[in-house]
Amino acid sequence: MRNEPASSVTDHTNISRRGFLKGTLAGALSVGSYDVLAQIVGGSSVRGWGVPSGLVRLDSNENALGPSPRALEAVAGQIYSINRYGRNPDLLGKIARRHGVPVVEWTDSPFEPASNAWIAVGAGSSELLFAIGHSFLREGQEIVESLPGFGFMTNLAALQNAKSVRIPLDGNMRPDLVRISEAVNERTSLVVITSPGNPTGQLTPISKLKSFVESIPRQVLILVDEAYIEFAGRAEDRIGAATLTEHYPNVIVTRTFSKIYGLAGLRVGYAVAQPEIIEAVNKHRGNTLTGLSTHAASAALDDETHLRRSRETVIKGKQYLYEQLDSIGIDYLPSESSFMMINVKTDVDQLVLRLKEEHNVLVGNAKLRWGIEGWIRVTAGSPEENEAFITALKMVLVKS
Repeated sequence: MRNEPASSVTDHTNISRRGFLKGTLAGALSVGSYDVLAQIVGGSSVRGWGVPSGLVRLDSNENALGPSPRALEAVAGQIYSINRYGRNPDLLGKIARRHGVPVVEWTDSPFEPASNAWIAVGAGSSELLFAIGHSFLREGQEIVESLPGFGFMTNLAALQNAKSVRIPLDGNMRPDLVRISEAVNERTSLVVITSPGNPTGQLTPISKLKSFVESIPRQVLILVDEAYIEFAGRAEDRIGAATLTEHYPNVIVTRTFSKIYGLAGLRVGYAVAQPEIIEAVNKHRGNTLTGLSTHAASAALDDETHLRRSRETVIKGKQYLYEQLDSIGIDYLPSESSFMMINVKTDVDQLVLRLKEEHNVLVGNAKLRWGIEGWIRVTAGSPEENEAFITALKMVLVKS
């Protein structure tokens, strides 16, 4: 983080309002800027993919480029078959090949899971997380998860009458692997690692993750949630934890097509693990995959150009946001994800409301979602969306 200890993200009592220099902010908004704000902020010139004209939606970590053209073509090609059950027969094998695990193809029946498969495909990674929880969590057991964090499994544990042990992030805003390992006991059933983390966007290096896995008893399932790992800047960091599943039967990795592949509205996700784990997960799935979603996902996997452009759009977008925030003295947390945390050091509820109501700009409220005072989470959008957000942020802060 720039100019500020990273630990302040989780120190809720230590965050005070910055005395923003209104003159500096006002200077960043020239008279000419005000003349074109109607077109830049909330105006018809900002057209995000999949949202109404003028709406700048940077709160849900969606792909600003939209889905792959190949995915759209695949959906169009199946549109007259939606009266039939079905799924793309190639998807399971494509995912397996992508992660270097044994390839097992789906059967002809859309209702039967493949035998001895290392891959489970669900209606978004959320369905698979739900199935993992119901497969491996029982009343009286414990899970260990970072705080702040995604928290899906913590919420599910409460429904299962299981206990959640939350471990604060370390000084680099990554999971504190040492303390997590120390928290594991005879009641622990599940450990959750999210990389990159949500909402912090920090990546846990695979070398550290491997050492951590070796420290955990084999009867404890280790869930590695990698929903955003394809946005990592280095190719070696994007390989992820699926490589661990060959030698560690207690590791399961989840990914999604909702983020970098731009298929959030179709809900496709998958898990990688050894067959015994995958079989247990499949028994608790709702069988809610659709023919359209699996054909779209299969086509998206083949479109490396769209994947690269999506990643580059995010990386360039974050760099623009870093530079703009540096220029007006606002601290932030650099990220390996599609989003970033920004320390506005003000009443976040009011700031988020004003961005929405006055400028039609939507951002994530970190206070509301994770109890982090003074911070917002912002997804890197298109260049026009990023510019609209920065302009709107300056206007709100200069009037505060």
